[in-house]
Amino acid sequence: MPADLKGVTPGKLPESVLRPVPGGGKLHHRAADAWNAMVAKAKADGLELKPTSSGDLYRSYDSQLAGFKSRYVLEPVVGTSTKSFEGKTWYLKKGMAMMATPGKSNHNLGIAVDVSSAGEAKRLNWLIENVKDFGFSWEVFPSEPWHLRLVTGDNPTPAVIAFTGGASAPVVNLAVAPPVTLGVDPNKALQQALKNKGFYLGEIDGNINTPQTQEAIKAFKVKNGLASDSIVGPKVKELLGLK
Repeated sequence: MPADLKGVTPGKLPESVLRPVPGGGKLHHRAADAWNAMVAKAKADGLELKPTSSGDLYRSYDSQLAGFKSRYVLEPVVGTSTKSFEGKTWYLKKGMAMMATPGKSNHNLGIAVDVSSAGEAKRLNWLIENVKDFGFSWEVFPSEPWHLRLVTGDNPTPAVIAFTGGASAPVVNLAVAPPVTLGVDPNKALQQALKNKGFYLGEIDGNINTPQTQEAIKAFKVKNGLASDSIVGPKVKELLGLK
């Protein structure tokens, strides 16, 4: 488990450890790097990877609670599985998929992704061949081929390091210390943020004056209803999650 998750309540992660991913939703920054790297590799191999929904990445405690109570009831249901929560026995509704109790899911830690159409043969075969290269593994396989979780903690795989250009967020125990920034090149951080959102496809080299980086900034601004230029102001940084 990433060190900055120690002492943090599952489902109540601080925004500082989360990163938005293309298509909506957020993940813990370690999982976001790994997921974005794997999505890029799949795209290069002619395959699309995406989460089943933005709610199948990081889930807040309240979101997990709402999902759990939509699937489980206190009235006994014959022939279904049960879970204990709040000192009570909950019964899975007929026809519903199982779901972890609030605070017990890896989604609440931001390190799990449910992959859309993961059971499709071509996609499943690709996942079986590649997930380990990006630090992911299955929790329940083969019954839940869509559910992946990051297992490499603070040790990204070579494939992830190559994708991010070696940039990584500082490891901080947020239970005892505020977030800090150590030796982060702001230009590389900008390129990485644009890449994470799918606007920049080049190298993370810190040179933001290249046509590719300039066009990525413009495209991002236009997408977000801002002026069509390459000026990176406070609003752009806010939308990219940069300080």
